[in-house]
Amino acid sequence: MSKHYSLRPHRLDIEFRPACRASAHGCQLAPLALLEQFGLRQRVQQQPALDSRTDQHHGFDPEVYVVCFLVAFTSGGVSLADVERLNEDEPLKAFLGVEKFPDQSALGEWLRALGAPGWQALRQINRDFLAWALPQVKAERLLQAGRLESFFDDTQIEVSGKWFEGATINSEGNWALSWQTLWVGPFVADQSLS
Repeated sequence: MSKHYSLRPHRLDIEFRPACRASAHGCQLAPLALLEQFGLRQRVQQQPALDSRTDQHHGFDPEVYVVCFLVAFTSGGVSLADVERLNEDEPLKAFLGVEKFPDQSALGEWLRALGAPGWQALRQINRDFLAWALPQVKAERLLQAGRLESFFDDTQIEVSGKWFEGATINSEGNWALSWQTLWVGPFVADQSLS
């Protein structure tokens, strides 16, 4: 029987503990608090394209997927295995109010099920976050010579095998995908992989 997993509101009690009982993700308190102020949970819940479940009373709520990816990747994670390893961090799970994080299979299934509407919903949430966050940052932290710095990057990711849709031959003669990112100040404003 499958179970329903969600993020639950919680009350925090801060105490000093031995290192063996501390979270390696303690530095995530500030970004997570910022995302709470932004209303990330509610914004994800309002996007039906992010929830492909036929029964919303079983499985993981979409905000669990979004938050576990954000925590893992903003703390150095680079793979679905890194996201799954968050299950080893009991203090982090208690802080987030989640009983369990998805495993690699569930993470991959959710990503594949998003489709174009889900990816567009995530991009819109990112744009909304940027529009919300930029005015809150002190101007001197964003401006260079009095102007908001923007940066475009086109990184070539070399691939091998038959299953990389959209890969083309790059200038060095290797199959590659183009990962294009637009940075505005310290934020990734948008990205595209083609």
